[in-house]
Amino acid sequence: MSLYVQLVKLSREGAMKIREVAGDFAEVQRFNETLGGKFLYVVACFGEYDFVALAEYPNDEAALQGAAFAAAQGNSSIQTLPAYPIEEFFTTINGLPHKA
Repeated sequence: MSLYVQLVKLSREGAMKIREVAGDFAEVQRFNETLGGKFLYVVACFGEYDFVALAEYPNDEAALQGAAFAAAQGNSSIQTLPAYPIEEFFTTINGLPHKA
């Protein structure tokens, strides 16, 4: 499974329907499960983004479909970033050649 960070901003319409976010989120979760994806952790934030999610999907196509389905609800915009566990990052970086 591949790891993704999803940065979510509510639209004006989404902010006006804030009390309905739980139901929308449940619908998005169900759809993600049909793709083989799942949210590992989701937090509400103050600042530039309203929610940040850490999600797993089987591939980039499933991540794109999950984000597009969520955005199609019309309540938010979503930026999806591929992410790597820190151990995998260190393994990859350790394979780089050293300065000459």
